[in-house]
Amino acid sequence: MADYAVKKLSGWQKAGLFAGVGCLSIVVVVIGGLAIAVAIARSTIAQLGDPNPTRTERTIALPSPQAAAPGAAAPKGSTSKVDTPLRLTINLEDGNFTIRPGPPGAQVQVEGTYAQGLYELIEDRDDNTGGRTTIRFRSKAPAWARLLSGVGTNAGNRPELTVVIPTGVPIDLSLRVGQGESRIDLGGLTLTDLGLEVAMGNHRIDFKEPVVRGLRRARLNASMGNVSIDHLGNARAESIDAAGSMGNLRVDLGGDWPKETETDLSFRHSMGELTLNVPTQVRLEAEVSSSQGNADNRSADSRETQDPAAPRLRVRVSTSMGDSHISRY
Repeated sequence: MADYAVKKLSGWQKAGLFAGVGCLSIVVVVIGGLAIAVAIARSTIAQLGDPNPTRTERTIALPSPQAAAPGAAAPKGSTSKVDTPLRLTINLEDGNFTIRPGPPGAQVQVEGTYAQGLYELIEDRDDNTGGRTTIRFRSKAPAWARLLSGVGTNAGNRPELTVVIPTGVPIDLSLRVGQGESRIDLGGLTLTDLGLEVAMGNHRIDFKEPVVRGLRRARLNASMGNVSIDHLGNARAESIDAAGSMGNLRVDLGGDWPKETETDLSFRHSMGELTLNVPTQVRLEAEVSSSQGNADNRSADSRETQDPAAPRLRVRVSTSMGDSHISRY
């Protein structure tokens, strides 16, 4: 009887029937495959350990600073020699993170809440690289398992971690934060070199207080997210090289720039919007170019300070597949 009914259908009706059956089969296969993948992901997560967040506090001792070598030059703006800076690397992934300055000393404090069965906090010291101390926080589970199982994807169960860096200790700092959100304040630290990378999330970076003695150089990289940098002048860097992609980058160049200094700043950005806010208390030379070859050499506006001792900023901006804006305040 069913064969007879099919034979009575026209060619277009038969095609529609077969297409519908085919689509339904595909949907069934996809749903079944997804259910199996979720089950495998949950099984993978369950094998790692307890998924319940617990409170953690850890103190990580830094090596004692080595005295400066005889005849070593004092840093710019200083009349005394400085100890050889410690090398500190911090790599944080998959969570909500706060990085801030702490009391003077030689210890990094790490505290927060996370599931110790699913995440790991690692400390390591490599004497072959000048005694570099490395702090890592990362998930034990692969990304696909976390995504399909739902672990770590909700605001209620994401790791919350605070890293407190001591003041008064000269540090070469390499800091990377990815796959989450961060609030970073590096003001008041004694930094000699800074490499900062933030990715895949919303990140807010600030220098609320001037960096002690000032940086030789700062390298900033932002990708796949919305990033803001405030009081960059308090970094007091001799040179700043910043790059951004696939997101919006807002930079405030306010802060305590040393008088009678000149600083070179480079900003490269693609696939997003770049905004630079520059105070009129500094002298500005800006060159802006785009991937289309357009160039705009921007001089100071009428509100800019006429103080010959005011710091001079030489800013170079390069953009592609996006817009850039420079505003004065």
